[in-house]
Amino acid sequence: HQDDVGHMMVVGPTGAGKSVLLSLIAMQFRRYRDAQICIFDKDRSAYAVTAGMAGDFYELGADAGIGFQPLARLDDETEQVWALEWVLALIAHEGVELTPDIKETVWSALTNVADAPVRERTMTGLSALLQSNRLRQALQPYTLDGPYGRLLDAAEERFELSDFLCLEMNELLHEEGLVLPVLTYLFHRLEARFDGRPTMLILDEAWIFLDNPLFAGRIREWLKTLRKKNVSVVFATQSLTDVASSTIAPAIIESCPSRIFLPNDRAIEPQMRGVYEGFGLNARQIEIIATATPQRDYYFQSRSGSRLFH
Repeated sequence: HQDDVGHMMVVGPTGAGKSVLLSLIAMQFRRYRDAQICIFDKDRSAYAVTAGMAGDFYELGADAGIGFQPLARLDDETEQVWALEWVLALIAHEGVELTPDIKETVWSALTNVADAPVRERTMTGLSALLQSNRLRQALQPYTLDGPYGRLLDAAEERFELSDFLCLEMNELLHEEGLVLPVLTYLFHRLEARFDGRPTMLILDEAWIFLDNPLFAGRIREWLKTLRKKNVSVVFATQSLTDVASSTIAPAIIESCPSRIFLPNDRAIEPQMRGVYEGFGLNARQIEIIATATPQRDYYFQSRSGSRLFH
C-alpha cells in the first residue's frame, strides 16, 4: 500500500515469474483478519495455490457442475434494477435496438418473475413471460433451449463465493457469447461482498478486460472507488504496450501507485524504451529491468522509492 491505496500494476513477459509473484502476494494477504482474495486466472496458473489454501477453483465454461441463477434475488428492489440492465445488455448484444417499449416490456416481465418461487426465477421463466416473440428469440441463447443456458439458466445457484476464490477464464474466453453475461454477473456478485473486509482482487492477464470497453470501464470505476471499501486491485498483464494503448491507461497510471516490473531484455529497445519512459522510468531503471534475471528478480516502483528485489 501507498498511504491507504493498495492498487498495484504487475507487468512482465511470459515466463518471467509473474504467476509465482501473484500467488505469493495472495497467500501473504491472508495474514489480515477476515481477508478475501479473488483471482481471475488464465491457464490455471493459480490452481496449485488455490488448492493449497483450501480455496474454491472454478473453471468457467468448462466445469459442468457450475450453474448461475442471475434472477434468483429479484425480490430485492436493488436486484430488480440490476437485472433490468443485465437483461437489456443481453438483448442489445443480440442486435435488438433498445426502445422505451422494449424496456417497459422487460421490466414488466421481471416484476412478474419476482413474484414467482425462487426456483422459477430463471431465464426460461423470464422468456415465457415476455410479450414479444422478438425478445424471446433474443434471449433464447441464454435459456436451456440455447447454447448458454447450461451455465446461465439454473433453477438454483451452483456456485459459491468463498474467502479464497479463483476463477479460471481460459475456456470461457473461447465462447464469446458467454463472456459478457457471465463476467457482468460475477462482477455484480463480487461487488456485493466489498463490505469493508480487507479484499484483494487479482486480474491476471488483464488484457482480456482491456480489449472490451464494458470491462475497461468497470476497471476504471473500481480503481477510482474501491479504495473506500478496503479493496486492493492487482492488475497484471504481459505487455506494457497493452496498458499504454488502453483507453483507461491514464486511470491505471494514476490509480496504481505501486508498480512491479518483471525482467524484460527488450526494455532497452527504442520502441519499448519509450513505453517504459511513459510510466516514469529513467534510463538507469530501464537498464536494471533489461538486465535482471527472469523468475528471480522483480523491480518495484513507487512514490516512496524503487528497489530491485529477489
